[in-house]
Amino acid sequence: MMERHNVPPIRSGALTLLLALAAICLAVLAVLSLTTAQADLSLAQKSLDRFSQDAALENEGQQWLAQLDAALAAGQDTAALGQTGEDGAVTVTLTGQAGRTLTIAALPTPQGPGRYTLTRWQYGQERDFDQGPQLWDGSF
Repeated sequence: MMERHNVPPIRSGALTLLLALAAICLAVLAVLSLTTAQADLSLAQKSLDRFSQDAALENEGQQWLAQLDAALAAGQDTAALGQTGEDGAVTVTLTGQAGRTLTIAALPTPQGPGRYTLTRWQYGQERDFDQGPQLWDGSF
């Protein structure tokens, strides 16, 4: 006759529960990491697009300044290069992609080290606030 040994059973209930909880936590962290990585990529792409637009406007603005400098050096009228304000500053607004603008104002200075002084170099963005989502209509 064979003897039966009383071997205590392996108690894997608590261990299984702990491993299942750890696996769920790791899965949640993996999903959160993926979501964050996708959001970072989207934000980086938007930043790259905006910096590319600004660089194109910067190049165009530098070309405009070169034309202004050449016109001032030749003694030509600068009215064709932009609007002339009351103070004599020549102002131009350059428009790029997606509504990006660069406004430049240069004041001609006949006496001095340069031919002009920059008084404005400002980037802007045209926005249409009426086309966005209506978050609140103002009523209670």
